[in-house]
Amino acid sequence: MAIQTTLVNALNFLSSIADQENDSAKVRREHRFLIYLGALMSLGGLIWGTISMYSGIFYESFIPYAYALITAINFTYLYLSKDFKTVQFIQVLASLLLPFVFQFFLGGFVASGAVVLWSVLTVLGSFTFQNRTTTLRWFIVYLVLVATCGIVDKKSTFITIEVPPEVSLLFITLNIILISSIIFTLFYYFVSSEEKLQQQLTELANTDVLTNIPNRRSFFTRAHQEFERVRRGTDAFAILMIDIDHFKAINDTYGHDVGDKALVTFANLLKEQSRTVDILGRYGGEEFIILLPQTGIQEAKIFAKRIIERCHTININTPKGLCRFTVSAGLCRLDPTSKELLEPIKCADDALYKAKENGRDQLQVA
Repeated sequence: MAIQTTLVNALNFLSSIADQENDSAKVRREHRFLIYLGALMSLGGLIWGTISMYSGIFYESFIPYAYALITAINFTYLYLSKDFKTVQFIQVLASLLLPFVFQFFLGGFVASGAVVLWSVLTVLGSFTFQNRTTTLRWFIVYLVLVATCGIVDKKSTFITIEVPPEVSLLFITLNIILISSIIFTLFYYFVSSEEKLQQQLTELANTDVLTNIPNRRSFFTRAHQEFERVRRGTDAFAILMIDIDHFKAINDTYGHDVGDKALVTFANLLKEQSRTVDILGRYGGEEFIILLPQTGIQEAKIFAKRIIERCHTININTPKGLCRFTVSAGLCRLDPTSKELLEPIKCADDALYKAKENGRDQLQVA
């Protein structure tokens, strides 16, 4: 467990070495993609260097080791300077050129087990430039180098290393496995991150920032679904509108920060008291709304009165003393003849207005 925690902390640190306070989520993802690409290729470089050294190819093994060293120096500079553009160029260039150099010294495309395939990862790294023209240029350079290698391998006689066929087969098998694993890891992680980001954005769009409960838009989306279900002949529901009494006075007396705290505290109370099936939302300002599915009027009354009574126990400490508040509520049962969701909501809102007129801190049932 300790090893896992250490690895997670190390990855979190590594992934954030380029980040600055004002960077957007998009920029941070670009940073992570290049950093993880460099780290994974460095791991591959260490593996290849070790394999080469073990196979007796001593001097050539320094090339993949050099990639890992360049990456380490490059990322250290990135951590200290936050100069992502320079580091980005160096990293992509090293990822492109060193596999070709390594292939050359191993005896060519076949003898090296197509080690040049590692340069394919450069195409992925070039996408971090977020510029189609720049990405296209890197891709063209890659294609030109591949074509050049094909010509050189065919015509040159200065490559003298003799690699047994079984070793070449092992090399190409390892290359395919390692490169495929890196591509899968990168895309699996970043596709998952993108899905998680989209989910977070959706939640933000449907959540009230202050109280962390569904906002008006989210409430209506879910409430309309329940309304359509009811219209198909299943059980009806009740609508409860609740408003914090004299909320303006709370802001004027204690300050808006205390007013915000009152809203958050009350929203938490509503979440605690609501069932999983209930549809809760902040309707606007200090007004909240709850749709109670499959709930009779008596059950809804008990629920609403419990909310009102629990508010009597809320005490918020402030420099000006304890802040206490009450709430008023309006309750309406869905009329089976209702054609629009707004009808029971207006009914509950009218009942709430009546509770205000009658002295507040009470429930009125339409």
